[in-house]
Amino acid sequence: MSKRNSSNAAKSTKKPKKDHNDVDKWYTDFMKKDPLYADYLTNEWGFEKRSEHELFENLSLEGAQCGLSWRTILRKREAYRQAYHGFDIDKVASMTTIDVDEILSQTSKDTTKVVVRNRGKVESVIHNAKLIQELKSSGTIPSLSEFLWSFVDNKPILNRFQTFSEMPSKTEESELMSKALKKHGFKYVGPTTMYAMMQSCGFVVDHLVGSKQWADAEERLKNRVGGYQIR
Repeated sequence: MSKRNSSNAAKSTKKPKKDHNDVDKWYTDFMKKDPLYADYLTNEWGFEKRSEHELFENLSLEGAQCGLSWRTILRKREAYRQAYHGFDIDKVASMTTIDVDEILSQTSKDTTKVVVRNRGKVESVIHNAKLIQELKSSGTIPSLSEFLWSFVDNKPILNRFQTFSEMPSKTEESELMSKALKKHGFKYVGPTTMYAMMQSCGFVVDHLVGSKQWADAEERLKNRVGGYQIR
């Protein structure tokens, strides 16, 4: 859901001013006109995720989104979960070209029942799962969770954006994360993709100031053991 390319926007020092009735019109209209997306933004987007399978799922789905809209992937999410064993890393790592061909051969009149038929993207999920296994077994990373969360010093960042246009498409943290993942051989992990993953997994909270979602996130983070960052 990030929009523009600016690492400085995430470091805004503006104080929250808006109330629930004065939030950016685009944001409120967007939520009202797409119930599925609204539910995702309200109940998932910006919530802290730590489990391996949740992080791997979001890493994979954001990669699948490259060149497409998040709506497309969100509507296909259950199809991805079925195709990739609920994003169990060990099970995905054991998948073969036979599995890839099977996934790519699936068709349905209901497009939400099948994944995006792009061989490179389908193969990348398996490739990345194998890399995670290798990096953990070699001791290169302690876990996927600890590795990814280290890029924000293990503390979620609560941003104070007043409008959608203030949101960056990538930040210094997402660029560093992308660079590190690429160095290890991961695919479909560009800095913009990584920022979208950071948003979806609560590394950053980018709900607009004045929205109920931002207020709820602030309250949630105030009670978080270990603290959080506000920008």
